Amino acid sequence: MEIGMRIVMLGHTGVGKTTYVASLYGVMQQSIEGFRLKAVKPEDHKRWVEMAEGIQQGEYPMATDQRQEYNFYLRYEGRNILEFTWADYRGGAIRETQDTEQAKALLQDLKAADGIMLFCDCNALASGDIRSNQIGRMTALASQALLELDRPVSLAIILTKTDLIENFSAELLNSLNGLIMAINASEFVLGALIPIVCGTKLRNVSMPLLFALHTTVVFQAATSYAAAESYSDRAKSYETLSKGLTGAVDWIVS
Repeated sequence: MEIGMRIVMLGHTGVGKTTYVASLYGVMQQSIEGFRLKAVKPEDHKRWVEMAEGIQQGEYPMATDQRQEYNFYLRYEGRNILEFTWADYRGGAIRETQDTEQAKALLQDLKAADGIMLFCDCNALASGDIRSNQIGRMTALASQALLELDRPVSLAIILTKTDLIENFSAELLNSLNGLIMAINASEFVLGALIPIVCGTKLRNVSMPLLFALHTTVVFQAATSYAAAESYSDRAKSYETLSKGLTGAVDWIVS
């Protein structure tokens, strides 16, 4: 049985969101412990493969200028086991006021997401260019969405272009402290900092997706277990009730 999942990506223009998805797709054309990634539409498969091959040659895709949705299957041993949608917002969406249609759609997507990926340009952080990452605005949007959560969600802070940093230190991440505190304050959010490299050399590319999948699968398992416990308790109550009844009454609980 396939279960659905929704991932929302957010980050400033040029941070590398589309490059990441294409790189991930290329990596996961090879089996990883039996798992592969497949685009729902054949024409999208061709486009992602060509884009991934271009990135390996140093040819990077154009920045996203509007909201895009990508649909994928996660496959295991040749069988589709999970279908998920990836919503990619253009960088300008972060700066829009809350009353615009794009901003409203973004907030709704964040509230409905199973996984949220916030992309930060680590090279910009290292050079002191904090404003280009729009970290304050991303923190505000994420915090607003997290306030209304009633189910688990993963939130990954993805650090791109880490290969351009000569001396990586914890101080580089000081501007992310507010966002990290917002994650820690929520009982429903599982957070992670994940440095990646996309380009002619790849590093940790599959980790953000695996992190998001982990949270969703664990939640699905917990939900199924809770439902099974509920049915078990109901069956016991029916059994008790049936013993107290006269006449031929059979209780069947599935």
